[in-house]
Amino acid sequence: MVYLKWTQAELATLQVAALYTEVDEDGWVQRELGVGANGSVTHQIVPSDGTPGWFGIARLSALMLTSNVTKAEFESLW
Repeated sequence: MVYLKWTQAELATLQVAALYTEVDEDGWVQRELGVGANGSVTHQIVPSDGTPGWFGIARLSALMLTSNVTKAEFESLW
């Protein structure tokens, strides 16, 4: 798994202070959580059973699959 943290610097339309995603080796987002400016988790999304990782987010390119946070950091927020 790859763990990514997105901020408004990377995603201009982001409505939270940070967005964390867990992505599998094929680029499908498996879990996502948003963190507000005060550090609290504002939402959590788990994928549906239908299509791996599908809940409205496109599959990420292989070029983007380099973790910028650790699994431990992601799990501590989850």
